[in-house]
Amino acid sequence: MPINYLELQPQISEYCIQARQHFLTRPQKVETAIALLKRFSEEYQRGAHQDVAADIAASSVNRAALPALEPVDRVHAHSQTQESCALLASDGSQISSTHHDALPLSMINTSTVFMQPGSGDVPQVKTQTEFIRAQDGSIATGILPEQWVNTARDVRELQVLANYAYSKKIPLIVLGDGPLELFQEPRSGEAHQILFQEYLQALTALCRQNRICAGYTDKPRANLVLKLLEFIFQNEPGLDINGIADADIFSLLLPPASRSSVFALHSPSSNAYRNEIALHFFYLNVGTANYPWIVRVEIAACTANQTDMIALLQQTLLDQCALMGSRPYPYILHRAHEEAVVHFEERENVIGMLTKTLLQMGIDPAAQSNKLNAKELAQRTRLK
Repeated sequence: MPINYLELQPQISEYCIQARQHFLTRPQKVETAIALLKRFSEEYQRGAHQDVAADIAASSVNRAALPALEPVDRVHAHSQTQESCALLASDGSQISSTHHDALPLSMINTSTVFMQPGSGDVPQVKTQTEFIRAQDGSIATGILPEQWVNTARDVRELQVLANYAYSKKIPLIVLGDGPLELFQEPRSGEAHQILFQEYLQALTALCRQNRICAGYTDKPRANLVLKLLEFIFQNEPGLDINGIADADIFSLLLPPASRSSVFALHSPSSNAYRNEIALHFFYLNVGTANYPWIVRVEIAACTANQTDMIALLQQTLLDQCALMGSRPYPYILHRAHEEAVVHFEERENVIGMLTKTLLQMGIDPAAQSNKLNAKELAQRTRLK
């Protein structure tokens, strides 16, 4: 038996007792946070807290929301627009190796999906499969750190969006799964910095092409707005809004199809995202009155400063989510993921092709470890 259920049973009871206490206290914390958000909005519009961005930057706060152009407690209802647009999305998957593999294999598979809603045309799908290369352009044949491979995949996902040739007159919305901000910590080193600069260049190119670029985060657990409120009202006696997320606030504030105000993002990498690529975000309710579903949409300043672009993005995301029925998620991102995923059998096929070619060259590659062989044997047995 893989799990000792007898030993787990008392721990399940302990977990549920603690979770019950959290669920009982959460509604009051959410109401407190909403009251503070409204209070901050009123005070900010009267001229208070105008130095909050500089104050947070000088503090120990790691990540937080900042006021942008709109009152922070404003609810923006969905307004139907007849403007047409095209959609482009990308997603990627990767193969990483360990010392257990017969051949070190670091590979990225990236998909792009293009569609024009209402045109009657089927989505155009393209996949790009490539080995990861070293800085000198040669294919990396050694074992690479998995987090470096993950970063290379994220960079490639944005690059294919920036390099996509588009000549139509209607706006192009480009979507990625997850935030626009490239995850940084604890990644460092020259190789990572080179990738990071390539990522910033791709994001800048998207902005200068006047494309509406957005990162879509489903079921966000960020507490960026809460961190702003905690900082502003840190001297309030008895303040306790720990243990909740921004989504808890906006699931009450936002009716279906509505979005929050746009916030600026403060993070350790904010200094790298400047001018037109300065990062912003808003929350959007893609659910229903009985079942709200809050998502986080990250955008660059080139989009955040144009209300018509935001309105078109809001409507398009709602339309895309509606295509997925009761589990709202942008259809085009779902298609991009389907096309990008690399299955176990495909990985084995690539390794087989490499092994065969090496044998034809007179090279007998080392076998995979017995540990990995046993794991894969068990996996194949379970799949039958």
